[in-house]
Amino acid sequence: MQLLPQPRNNKKLPLKVQSNAQQMAPYSEIESKIESHAEITSNIKHEASYPKVRAASAMEDSIMSGIIGLNNAENFPAVLRRERRTFRSSGLASEEKVAIFIDGANLFYAAMHLNLEIDYTKLLRCLVKQRQLLRAYFYTPVDNGNDKQQGFLLWMRRNGYRVFTKDLVYLPDGSKKANMDVEITVDMLTLARYCDTLILLSGDGDLAYAVNAVAYQGVQVEVVSLSSMTSESLIDVADSYVDLEQLREEIQK
Repeated sequence: MQLLPQPRNNKKLPLKVQSNAQQMAPYSEIESKIESHAEITSNIKHEASYPKVRAASAMEDSIMSGIIGLNNAENFPAVLRRERRTFRSSGLASEEKVAIFIDGANLFYAAMHLNLEIDYTKLLRCLVKQRQLLRAYFYTPVDNGNDKQQGFLLWMRRNGYRVFTKDLVYLPDGSKKANMDVEITVDMLTLARYCDTLILLSGDGDLAYAVNAVAYQGVQVEVVSLSSMTSESLIDVADSYVDLEQLREEIQK
């Protein structure tokens, strides 16, 4: 006997209709988990995963506080000296300390070129003006057999100058030489810390580097020499330059 297929149950099943809140519930739970994970991840990155970032931030704070502290002028003595110099120039020039360095041989040839006999007492007064003279150095080669020169140097020592000498060296060609650039340079650098202004009477370009080094310490440098016998490199690094010829009336005998 053949079995006939059973008829299908065509009864329709009722549809379950969900509200919007019920439909979005799974997504809300997922979003909540994502936000929680992001917060945990953020905390981990800032607190554990980047110690170098935290160290750099601390270093930056330390550097900034140090920079702010450097605003105190006492940390920059050179700047402080320039501020004081500006103040003195407004009426208290007598407090400015001055040191003078004279290249004797260079000044001698400049005066000879101008046919000028220098009164060295007037020279000091002209250079110092209303300021305080700390030291006046005079550097010169000497011929021990020249009694006139020895008498002149004795007078200089007794009238406000500190005289430094070097014996002349006789060269094979018969010429004589005694270079005192090293002595002038050392004394300028040594005395710069005690002065506001250094006055150099020389036109020797070999002293330009020393003048520049003194200027970097915050000290003003004035150069006085004959223009035709003065190196351009020396004029360039000086704070001010005076042609010796302009002082003729004030310093001649």
